[in-house]
Amino acid sequence: MRITENMRYGSLIDSLSRAQGSYGSLMEQMASQKKINRPSDDPVGTTRVLDFRGVRDTIAQYGRNIENADAWLKLSETKLENISDLIGKAREAGINDQSSRTRQVLAQNVGSLLEEILSLANSKFGDRRLFAGSRTGEAPFGRIILPVARSANAFDGSVFSAGTYTGTADKTYTVRIATGGAPGAATCELSEDGGATWSTAAAVPASGIVSLGDGLTLRFGDDGTADLAAGDLFYVNASAGGRTTDARVEAPRAAANNTFAGAVALDPSSGRYGGDRNRTYVVKFVNGGGAVGEADYRVSADGGRTWGAVQTASWGSTITVDGTAGHEQVLRFTASGAADGFAENDLFYVNAFAPGVYGGNGEDLSVSTGQGSRMVYNVTGEEAFTDRGRGAVDLFAALESLKTALEQGDRQGVIDQVGRLTAAQDSIRQYVAESGARRNSLEISRENYRVLDDKVAGLTSATEDVDLERLVVEFKMKETALQASYAMSVQIGRMSILDYLR
Repeated sequence: MRITENMRYGSLIDSLSRAQGSYGSLMEQMASQKKINRPSDDPVGTTRVLDFRGVRDTIAQYGRNIENADAWLKLSETKLENISDLIGKAREAGINDQSSRTRQVLAQNVGSLLEEILSLANSKFGDRRLFAGSRTGEAPFGRIILPVARSANAFDGSVFSAGTYTGTADKTYTVRIATGGAPGAATCELSEDGGATWSTAAAVPASGIVSLGDGLTLRFGDDGTADLAAGDLFYVNASAGGRTTDARVEAPRAAANNTFAGAVALDPSSGRYGGDRNRTYVVKFVNGGGAVGEADYRVSADGGRTWGAVQTASWGSTITVDGTAGHEQVLRFTASGAADGFAENDLFYVNAFAPGVYGGNGEDLSVSTGQGSRMVYNVTGEEAFTDRGRGAVDLFAALESLKTALEQGDRQGVIDQVGRLTAAQDSIRQYVAESGARRNSLEISRENYRVLDDKVAGLTSATEDVDLERLVVEFKMKETALQASYAMSVQIGRMSILDYLR
């Protein structure tokens, strides 16, 4: 076969191109220090690298979750320790006997400690409240209006104050039972100046609700065993700008992205909330396109963590979110037009509050720390500072009672409240310990993820990173070979028939 000049030069150029391509590839690897610079370099290796990167991204997300939860727990632990220290100072006020003048000073000190504890209980992490449960946008404790019953009282039923104080200055109301008996038969007197002067005796209504004035009422419950007795005393310390402490239900609200554009409100037939804990009820529609009375729904009593069974469309234009007899909470929907209807996943929320000053709820905040693993990282004000749920003592009621007992010279009342504060302090210390245990668990998870990330990083490096020493040797060899190829090409290019004839 005749080898033409064109064939010879074509073969020469092809060989030089391959040598230059190999040299260029090695140069690119030296610059990036990666064996895989594009998927075509190693399709199988590329798939493995992408998988490893996905694992590392997941580890990084778990790490961020752990860091945020740890920071929240650390701040909560600090605030709880500070509150525990302040409770200790309040307890010291009632340990020893004092003179009348000293008791007044100590009562003022307890009032100041109460305000400090209130401020700590409303602490924030960023713009979120630490102890509000899942209602992190709301201050869990407002200015306090709590009724205090004298420890020597015969009446052993519950006592609640309600309303929003409209006065312009702090005031202590005192209610004294003049004639004993059940509500409807007993009479009482009212003082607004610490007992210096008293109003004319008036009947305690059968409802048990006594008007104090300035927007406040005092309500006697029927859950005790002894009726009101002559001489029983009850105190309400009202702070300017105070808040209601009776059972209440907020107006329902609709989620921002709902399809249903009509109005939702509490039905006028709804009763007074009768739950013993603050709750966030959620109504979720489970199918779409239905008008009022035609769409199915579910109800959650814990903010959406768990759901009840699907309800049939037999409720007309109302939904009962709490069916407790005598305390039903009913939502009424009003369509904005003939075509208005519910869509799947339309949500409506109702916040219900039991009597007391706590405005958060008892719901936990949790974070994912691994596949299928979540950790609760908050302490709710309900369990830490009230006697609901896991809580043992209503801290603010105990402080108010201690302050009043000191002001009134009620030695037995002081002793009783010191005991309650001791229990409250022990409970808060327990939550401090639990927070510490959770932080230790997070630290173990963080260290495990650090080790795992190092291993995955090693596997990624073994797949895509170059062996720099080997690469440098190979590069120098390719460089030498390419230079020799260039020199040989020059010599071959100069050859002609005349060189052969010579």
